Amino acid sequence: MAASTSSAAAQNTSTLPSVSAVDSLKSASWALRNTVPEEAVRLARMGVAMAREIGYEKGMAMNLQCMAAAHRTLGRSDSAKVELQEALSICERTEDWPGVIGCCQKLAGLYTGQGEVSNALEVLQRAEDLAKKGGTEEELARTLNLKGAALQVAGRYEEAIRPYFESINIRKRTGSDALANSYVDLGGLYLDMGRNKEAEELYGNMVTDARKANDPAMLAKGYLNYSAVMNAEGRHRELKQYADSALTAFLANKDRPGATKAYLNRSLAEQHLGDLSSARQDLDSAIAGYRAIGNQGGLAKACQNMASLLLMQQDAKGALAWCDEGLSIARANGLRAERSSLLKTKGEALRALGRLDEALAVMRSYVQLKDSLIGERTTQQLASAEMKEKYDAVERIAELEQMKVARDEEQALKEERTRERNLLLIAAAVLVLLLGLLIRNLRNRRKLAVQERQLHEKRITELLHQNEVQVLNAMMQGQDEERKRVAKDLHDRLGSMLSAIKHQFSAMEVRMVSLHQVQGEQYQKVCGLLDEAVGEVRRISHNMVQGALVDSGLPKALQDLRESIQMKGRLEVELVLFGLEKRMERATEIGVYRIVQELVANALKHARPTELSIALTRGGNSLSIIVSDNGTGFDPNELNDGIGMENVRSRVEQLNGSLQIDSSPGNGSTFSIEVPIPA
Repeated sequence: MAASTSSAAAQNTSTLPSVSAVDSLKSASWALRNTVPEEAVRLARMGVAMAREIGYEKGMAMNLQCMAAAHRTLGRSDSAKVELQEALSICERTEDWPGVIGCCQKLAGLYTGQGEVSNALEVLQRAEDLAKKGGTEEELARTLNLKGAALQVAGRYEEAIRPYFESINIRKRTGSDALANSYVDLGGLYLDMGRNKEAEELYGNMVTDARKANDPAMLAKGYLNYSAVMNAEGRHRELKQYADSALTAFLANKDRPGATKAYLNRSLAEQHLGDLSSARQDLDSAIAGYRAIGNQGGLAKACQNMASLLLMQQDAKGALAWCDEGLSIARANGLRAERSSLLKTKGEALRALGRLDEALAVMRSYVQLKDSLIGERTTQQLASAEMKEKYDAVERIAELEQMKVARDEEQALKEERTRERNLLLIAAAVLVLLLGLLIRNLRNRRKLAVQERQLHEKRITELLHQNEVQVLNAMMQGQDEERKRVAKDLHDRLGSMLSAIKHQFSAMEVRMVSLHQVQGEQYQKVCGLLDEAVGEVRRISHNMVQGALVDSGLPKALQDLRESIQMKGRLEVELVLFGLEKRMERATEIGVYRIVQELVANALKHARPTELSIALTRGGNSLSIIVSDNGTGFDPNELNDGIGMENVRSRVEQLNGSLQIDSSPGNGSTFSIEVPIPA
């Protein structure tokens, strides 16, 4: 309704400026100063301009005071000072002494809120002098109450008691509605001084007086301040009870500022009692109330309480945000005590977040501000309490410094471990890479080994085939040479003999007559020649039957076999021959050679040896053949005879010999053969 009135007033003044329009703008602005401060500033500015236009200086002063009040709500203290000082000058010029007293009181409240106590006391002394000379008793009581508040902020508690009591006495005598405010302020002083019992007694008197006077507003304030005493005493259940009673009374009286304080006090009780959910709800209500009424001091305190609550709920990040908001309000309004509490809570929040460097800086700022506040205190009791709080903070700083050192050491250790981990990861990666390369190399080597084995087997097969071919070539070459020798022998020896026989028979024809004379002698001679020819033919026939093996002998054939299969660095072949100087039968030598050749071929194809031994020993009427290798070996019981082993067994049986096999997987093989040799 005030806003609509102001709008109407603004429309009227735009056409016909008047004193009533200026007063209407002042009233509307004053009504909106706490709830809609920006609109209040706009209306008051219009009122100042309109009053200046019509020369209405009192109207200018009143609207300037309204504008200052709205600016204070907005936290614009410097603007508020300028406006109040201008209003004070106008009131002094027009000799409006009640206006001067009002401006001094408002300036004092502004100075006190910013900690400028000397300026506050200076303007209050002027207001007190004016009130005593010609002002009302209520103006004097209010000035004395403000003086007590300024001295209280300065820490001059003993001095503050007197003006508070004077204010109470005046208001009790005059029956002022503001008596409750004096009780509240003096009780707050006692609480600050640590004189809780005196504060409790004072608030008890306040409640008694309120009941006698049937004053619900004073009764509500009495309950509220009783709750403050309970909080100071740590009696949290009683704190909640009195805060509940105060809240009920304030809500019934539609006293929003009082209800807001009651919400704040009840949230403190619930927080201490562990009902954090209810505490959060009440704090939200208190913060909304302080924002609405523009109580910056109460809002800063509520922000600090919310931050403390969030710290209890392990929400350090949220607590930090509330601390920053409260500090912004405290700095803008010169609320040094509230700023001190907020700095302490912010330090705790930063510590919980692990931001130790910032926490140290904030706690040092807190101690510095605390030193300043302690220096302003004059009572020994309070100074002791403040010093204890300061020393607690100093100890906390030392603890934070230790935590920072520990944190730095832990960080260094973590960095070292990170470096070690990175090195291990790099080493592992290199190892995996090397392992991959090794596996790849092994696979390639296996592949090459398979190919090499295949090539080796192919080479062995080719060597054996080549050996066979060489043997066959040798045999064929021997046959050719044998044929040539036979032809020559037949031509040179048998031919000449037969020619001689023919010549003898020709002679016999010439001397046929006398044949009968010498028949016996000639006949014997011819017969002898024929016998000799037959023997020669027999010898030639025997020689023709001999192959290359029989011609060169078994030892030479075995040596040729050894040389054909031996490969330096891959296969070493040992050949041991004993007692083979005397030739054996052709069939025996051929059979023995074929047995050795077959065993060697099997070893090279299947066992993949690097060492091979061939030993032939002749003793008495037997020949011992031993062929051994260091190859893969096999289980003789599981031997699945192939063509090679079948050939070996067959040839051994043809020679009436015996075969023994000694082998196992991974331990090579040894073949032992005994062959009887005729004497």
